[in-house]
Formats: sequence, structure tokens, C-alpha cells
Amino acid sequence: MDSNSLSVLFSNTFHPDQDIRNQTEQKLNALESQPMLLPAILTLISDQNIQDAPKLAAAIYFKNIIRKNWKPRNDEPTSQNYVSEQDQTYVKAEILSIMVKTPSNIQSQLQSSIATILSHDFPDNWPDFGPKVYGLLNSNDVNSTKVGLLSLLELTQLYRFKSSKNRKPLYEIVSTLFPISLKIVESIIDSTDPNMQTMIKAGIKAFHASIQVDLPPPLMNFDFLGAWGSIFIKVITLNNPQYSADFDDDDLEEFEKNPLTKAKKWAHRSLNRLFNRYGCVYLISSNTKKYTPFAKLFTENFAPKILEVYLQLVSGYASHSFIISSKARYLISNFLADTVKDKSMWKLLKPHSVQIITEYIFPQLCYSEADAELWESSPADYVNKRIDSLDDFNSPVLAATNLLIDLVVERRSTNLVPTLQFINQVLETYKNSSPESRNDRTKDGALSAMSSLALSVRNKKSPIASSLDKFLIDYVFPDFLSPNKFLRARSLDTFCNYSDVQFSDPQISISVFNQVVALLKDTELPVRVYAALAIRPFIENESVAEVVVSQLPVIVEQLLLITNQIDSDLVTDVIESISVSYASQLEPFAVQLCQQLCDSFLRIMNESLNASASINFESSSKGLSDLEDMSSKTMAAMGILRTLGTLIINLDGSTSTVFNIEQVVYPIIKFVFDNRIVDLYEEAFEIVDCCTFNLKQISPSCYDLFGSIYNSFMDSGVDFIEDMLPSLDNYVSYGLETFMKTPELRQRMFGIIEIVMKSDRVGESGRIAGCKLIESVILNTMDFNSKNPGSILNIDDLVSQFLGFANIYLGNQENFPKTSPFLIYLLELILNSLQYNVDLTIKTLSDLGSLNSILELIATKKNLFKLCHNKRVYILGACNLIQTIVSNSANPNSVYQNFQNGIPVFFKSVLDVVKGYPAAIKARSELESLYNKEYNENDDNDDDFNSDVESDFEGDDMNNEFNKAISGFTDGGNSKSGSNADITDDVSDNDLYSDEEYGYNGYDDNDDYDDELEEDLYFESPIDKVNVYLIITKTLEFMQSTNPPTFNALVGGLTPEEQQLLTVVSKESTSS
Repeated sequence: MDSNSLSVLFSNTFHPDQDIRNQTEQKLNALESQPMLLPAILTLISDQNIQDAPKLAAAIYFKNIIRKNWKPRNDEPTSQNYVSEQDQTYVKAEILSIMVKTPSNIQSQLQSSIATILSHDFPDNWPDFGPKVYGLLNSNDVNSTKVGLLSLLELTQLYRFKSSKNRKPLYEIVSTLFPISLKIVESIIDSTDPNMQTMIKAGIKAFHASIQVDLPPPLMNFDFLGAWGSIFIKVITLNNPQYSADFDDDDLEEFEKNPLTKAKKWAHRSLNRLFNRYGCVYLISSNTKKYTPFAKLFTENFAPKILEVYLQLVSGYASHSFIISSKARYLISNFLADTVKDKSMWKLLKPHSVQIITEYIFPQLCYSEADAELWESSPADYVNKRIDSLDDFNSPVLAATNLLIDLVVERRSTNLVPTLQFINQVLETYKNSSPESRNDRTKDGALSAMSSLALSVRNKKSPIASSLDKFLIDYVFPDFLSPNKFLRARSLDTFCNYSDVQFSDPQISISVFNQVVALLKDTELPVRVYAALAIRPFIENESVAEVVVSQLPVIVEQLLLITNQIDSDLVTDVIESISVSYASQLEPFAVQLCQQLCDSFLRIMNESLNASASINFESSSKGLSDLEDMSSKTMAAMGILRTLGTLIINLDGSTSTVFNIEQVVYPIIKFVFDNRIVDLYEEAFEIVDCCTFNLKQISPSCYDLFGSIYNSFMDSGVDFIEDMLPSLDNYVSYGLETFMKTPELRQRMFGIIEIVMKSDRVGESGRIAGCKLIESVILNTMDFNSKNPGSILNIDDLVSQFLGFANIYLGNQENFPKTSPFLIYLLELILNSLQYNVDLTIKTLSDLGSLNSILELIATKKNLFKLCHNKRVYILGACNLIQTIVSNSANPNSVYQNFQNGIPVFFKSVLDVVKGYPAAIKARSELESLYNKEYNENDDNDDDFNSDVESDFEGDDMNNEFNKAISGFTDGGNSKSGSNADITDDVSDNDLYSDEEYGYNGYDDNDDYDDELEEDLYFESPIDKVNVYLIITKTLEFMQSTNPPTFNALVGGLTPEEQQLLTVVSKESTSS
């Protein structure tokens, strides 16, 4: 296809007619497999007679084809239409020279294509790339040099995160090409041409990419490194002449995108990386200890100069004589925070620390014009970006806040008193000023600073701790009624940080609570959100519990209104907390509450799904923005599901209410599964678990939901089997008869188990979930049959197949379990099958050829059965086996004749297991007590909190200084719990055979102690109330009456210790 034809085709991608655009897309898709397509596109791009728009569209298409079809990855199908060898050869030969002839917007697309090709082909299949870059860098042509720098950048980025053993090519690149790059950047550093500034950025960014994992040997030469350091220093101190120090905020976005601003960012990042990874002894990690000698020299010779320049920048920023971008401020604050911790650097920083706090940090803590504009234009966006931001880690305000905390906490003797004096001065000035002359922004900044320091000053060892009630009364609570919306919001946030402060008059807390509730109806959305967050401290405050209950309908109503206005999980978290503490009070309107939460959920997720379908990834900034918005919506939806689950589980016993809630919530759970919203699977399954567990039955709507669960599992749900297990277990436990008597349901449940036990996508922890589900089927069937003798459920066919699953791992050395939990659950599968039907189990294992080896495993691995339930399963299964062997002893043709000699072995194993049963019961009981204690207690840990960093508060001199500093303040101014205790049976295995004889040497009882099973306090089983002592006693009585010689031989062969244990067993069998 010639250039003109291609030009017309790509021009149509911008056509206003949607039908034409769709037809064009279909044609382009059809062209993907056409030979010589990529060469034709490169020809089009380099054609000077073609307009820029179709060339840009062609470049984007080219980039996407390269990314998708250059070469297959290991996990991709080979049938796809990948780029031919002929096209690949042409592209690699021509792309750099064509890139030289194109404008910047097309260069960026080709640069991305080069990155993809390098990731596949360099160095083996593109050996001349390095020499070509060398030639471009040495060219006297500016465009060629620029392409050389951009190519060098992609080359270094290729090795950015590779391990040291794979970085040898990078060292050669640094040694050969970096000196040339350095000279280029030095020669153009003063240029104001954006093209040249882009080249500077590329050279510096390449340097930064080279030092991520280690410091290449050439850069450990201090002369060479020093030359680069001089470049970085020069760049970050350059003024952007087109921007004045007081430029309008409208120019902020343009300023941040300016190539010199970006070059400064990478220079800062390079200096910071050199210092905090390689150049500071204090910050050297165990992985970088080899750089300690380098760090000492760097701290002595380089770091002081960096700090000096950073302080100059801070001073210029404070005096409004120098512009610093937000990213640069973020990086400067991080560097200064690192120097606070280093002893030698702190000596240099110390004289400037107070000035940094008051002139650099404090202005950033005050709300800005940008904050005001964002709040005004979109209050919901303000909430998402300022209150509940997912990307705060790059925030200059957060970095400044962290710097303040480091300065005050790490160097409190120097900075704490001056900081509090400064804050007090700001607050007092505001308080004593007339309303029209007050500076609301400085008040906001002062309260923000106090919030940041709350963890330190709230500590009971802090001399100002006793004055914090005065601080709140005088400076915080009055702003609940401030005409300034920022101060209303800030006062609520500050209260949250000091909500544990006690007041001598209990009416103060009640008054504050009422004001917070009133602010839930504030005219400004962000204020309402802050008010919602301020409700949480009152939820567990017993002194206001009665008032909270009286206002509960109003609070919940307002919280629900807020959830409909923002996509955030902050407010639903508050509702969740209320659901825990006031479940009974919420019950009368719980269904209505759930309905409103479900409505909010559907609104949020429909918006998210629509946004997902329409994301245009060619507009990178827009695509990223949409992805962030989707993430925010997903988090909000997750919060709603979590709140619903909490409410339902706390309505335990209110079956009629939960039944009605099911009808409301299951449609959104079905929505999650039907739309394959995997990020919400965990919370969705939690709700199903809560509902079915509370009701102890499977409702018709829950049976309807199972179809969606099954379909989602068959699609991608196998990866979530551990999240699914509790719900599936409840389906079996409370709906067994329906599942076993309904062929479709029975087959689907078995299909889930089969995939879990056989799929390559499932690891041992997932297969344990499969074993647990199998156990649920077997034990619940036995329990049902014992209670309904006239309606026996037959699951022989299922049990036979379950045994086949176990044999895959127990009967094959290559598949033998690697961890003890998986081995335990596989052996429990066998034991449960023996409990269900010994004849069926023995025959199936015999047919599989693994009967003897598996029975031996049961006998020799008995000490793995340490938990209460494990021991019950072992005793029940083994005793049923013993009784079956004994009952068939008179039949000479019985297969059990072969196991007569094994009776003593199995019985002694049973005694070994039951010996540890009291210890297991005790350990579980202690764990329950510990859990209940932790759940019920609400200890005040202020005495212990942060005691290691606050110990310096002692001493009269310090107290006196604090008293002066704060004179204005005081003078009127469903989880799963812990690990199981160590339960060890003090018995030997008495192995009849060695493991090696059967080849089971892949597992060692003494390995992987971290893999031991833990008690699950929420686990329930049909055999929980079984008296294991009675089971053992009945087994002996049966043996004595059926086969006295075997009984006498067995008892006569017991050791004195075993006979004593048997006496205890007999006694305990009658006690419960």
C-alpha cells in the first residue's frame, strides 16, 4: 500500500462520521497481517508531503502493532499474526534515521516502539543498535543528537531494574556513551530552546535509570560523578525565564509540563537517589553495604554541596524569588528529611531547621488557591484528591508534612519548642485580630501542623498533653461555625486527630457531638465528609452512647446521602463502624439502609464499567485519569460491600431481617459475578457467607445466585477459591439435601471441586480449600444420614472420585505435597472417606494401587494431627477402619485379613493422637479467651505509644520551655485470630516402615514449621461435639465382643504408659 492510500486511511481515523471511523478501524485491523505494512508506515511517516495529522495517527498505529505483534511472549499463542522477519529487519535498519526527520510528537511514538523492540531483541538480535546510537551522539546535527539521547534513554531504561548479574551491558553503555552524553548536556545547558531542554532531560533521565539497582563502576569515579553532579546542580538552579515568580495558577499546568521543569525533576531524583541509596552511611541498607566506603566519601565531599543548593532553593521559594515545581518540592522535602536522620548532615541543616519549618513547610500546609479553585469547581473531586487520594505519595504537601514530623520527632530538642511557639503565635494572632483582618489560610496551616504532630504531642509524657483540651476549646471547636468552609473542614479534621482528649465537663463532648451531627448537613460536600469522619470517634465513646443512639437515624440518613455524592469508601467505613457498635439499634431500618447502599453501589459500578469500556489509551493522560477514577470507584464499591457484610454479620439471630436483606443485596452480588468484577469477589463472597451463616439455611434467592457463582468460577473464579470456600461450605452445610438430590447442583459443586483439585492454576493452599469442601460434603452427608435414616443420601460415586483426587498427590512421588497442611488435609480426606464407608475406600484405593502406602502414611504421620478437629477426624476414621477389620476377621476370604496385623499399629496411633487431645482443647480454649479479651477490651495505649521517641520530654528545663511555648493554649488563648499454641505429642512414631522405602522423601515433618495449621475459631463441623474417648472405648468394646483373641492380644501388647492412657480414655468416655 502506497503512502497516499495509507494517508487517506489514517486521515479517516479523525473523520467526524462514526461509521467511517468504524470502517477504518476494521480495515486497519485487517492490515495487521499484511507483509511490508510497517515499512510502508515508516515511509509514510518520513514523507514530507503528507500532513502531520495522518502521520501522527500512523505513528500511534505503528507503536501499537510493535507492542502487540513484534514477538510472542512465553505465555502468548504462536498462532497470532506477528511481525515478519523481513519487516523486523527493515524497521530496525531504518527507524532511527526516520526518527531524525520527524517532529517531537511523532518521535515520542517511535521512541516507545524502540523500547518495545529493545526489550525483545537487544543485544543479540539488534547488535548494531549501540554503534548507531554512538554515531548519532557524535553527530554535529542537532536532530541526530536528540535522537541519540532519546535512544540512549531507552537503552538504559531497558536495564533499569535488572539484577546486577544482568547489568554488564549497561556498564559498557555507561562507560562508552555517558561521557559523550555528558559533553552534549554541558554544551546546551544554558539553552532556552525547548528542543534542547528536552535533550537535557533525556540525558539526565538516562543517568537516573542507570543507578536504580546499583551504581555502575564508571560512576564510582568521583571525577566523572562530580561532572554529572555539577550538571544536576546547574540544572536545578536554572530559572525558567518565561515564568515570573508570581505567575498565575492558570500557568501552573503548563509550567509543570515545561521540558526544563521536567529536566529539573530528573536532576533532583538523581541527586536524591545518589544520596539515599549509595551516599549516606545512615541510610545504607543490608543490600548496599558494599557502598559504605563510597557513602563516607560522598557525605564528606558531595552531599554538603547538594544540601547547600537545596537550602538556596528553599530560601528562594520562601521569598518568592524562585519558582519550584510541585514535584521538585516533593523531592527537596524528601532529601531534607533524609539529612535530618544523618548525624553529620544534621549539623549542617540544624541552623536552618526552624526557618525551614516556618518559611518552607508552613506555607505548604495552608490551603492554596488551587485548593480553593478545585473545591469551587468540583467538591467531589476535592474530596477524592485532597481527602481520599490514592496518589498522595507524590504530594509535595505530604512530603512537607513528613519533613515537619521528622524535624520535630527526630530532633525534638531543637525544633519542638520553636515549632509550638510559632503555631501558638499564628493562632493567637488570628484569635486577637478583627474578623475582617484575619488570615484564614494561616489558621488553616497552623491547625494542619498541629494535626501532623498529634502523635507526638498527644503522648502522656508530653508536657502539653494536659493542655490539649484548652487547645481544642479555644482554637478548634469555634471554627465549627466559621464562615470559611476550609476552616470548618480543618477544625473537624483536627478534632479527629485529638478525639481522645478528655474533658473535665462531659457536656463538652455531647456539645461537640451535636455540632458534628449538625455539620453533616453543611452546605459544602467536603465539610460533610469531614463531619462524617468526625462521627467515628463518638461511636465507641460510652459517655455519649445515649446521645448517639438518639441521633442514629439522622446520622445514618446523612451518611447515606454523602455516599451517593462521592465515590469513596471513607464514609462507608464510618457506617461499617456504626454497624458493629449499634447493630441492634439499626435493625428496624437495616433493610432500608442496605437498599440505599445497594443503590449507591450500582450507580458507582455502572459508571465504572461504562468508563472502562470507553477508555482511550492513546491519550495517555486521559487514560491514566480514567484509570484512577475507576480505581476510586472500585474502592468505594468495595467499602459498600464491606459495610453490608459487617451489618449482616452483626445481625446474628435476626433471621427475618437477614432474610429480607438477602433479597436486597443478592442482586448486586449477582452483578459482581456476572460482570466478572474480580476486584470485588472477596467482599461479595463474604456477604454470601454472612447471610447463609446467619440464616443457617439456603434461601431460594441464594440458590439462584449459585448459578452466577458457578459461571464466574468456570470463567476466572478458580483463582479465588479460598475466598469462595466459606460460601461454598455453607451451601453444602445448609443446603446439602437439595444439592445432593438436584443433579445440576450436584454436578456443578463436584465440577468446582474437580477443577480445584486438578487445575495447574491452583497451588497447595487452593487445593486445601478443595479438600475442605470435600470434607464438608462427606461429613455433612453422614450427619444428614444419621438424622434422617429414612432418606439416606448416597454419595459413593463422589467419594470414589474424591479418593482419586487424593491419590494424584499421595500416590505419586512427583506430586507429593510440599507443605504439611496440604498433606494433613489429603490424609483427612482419606480418613473422612473411611468414616463414611470403609469398604468403598479400601476398594477404591486398592484399585488405584496406593492402598498400602496411603495406610502407612496415616499410621506414620499421626503426629501432624495437632488441632482439635484434626484429631477428631483421625480418631473417627481410624477407629471405623479398626472396627471394619475386626468385623471381617472371621471371613478368610476377606481383603481385611491382610490388615489383621495392622490393628495394633492403628490403635496405638489412635492412642498417640488422643494423648494430645487435652492439650489441643486447652490451646483452643486459651486462644478463644485471648480473642475475646482482645475483642472486648478497648485499652488506652497512650502511655506506651511512641515512648521510644518521646522519652526526651522529661526534665524541668524542657517543661519550662513548653509552658512558655504554649502559654496561649493554657491561659485562655469476623476475623481469624492468631496462631495456635504449640501442641506437641510426646510420643514417637513407632514407624513400621521407613518413608524412604515408599519413596516419600519429598516431605519432612520437621521442615516448614511456618506452614503448620492454625486454629480457626469460626470453623464449625458436624463432628465438633463428638466424644472421641467414647469412640475409642466403643471400638475396644466392639473388638472385645466380636474378636476376643484380637482384643486380648492388643491390650496385652500395650506398654504401661499406654494402659494408663487407656484408663483415662475410659474414664473420660463417660464424662461427656
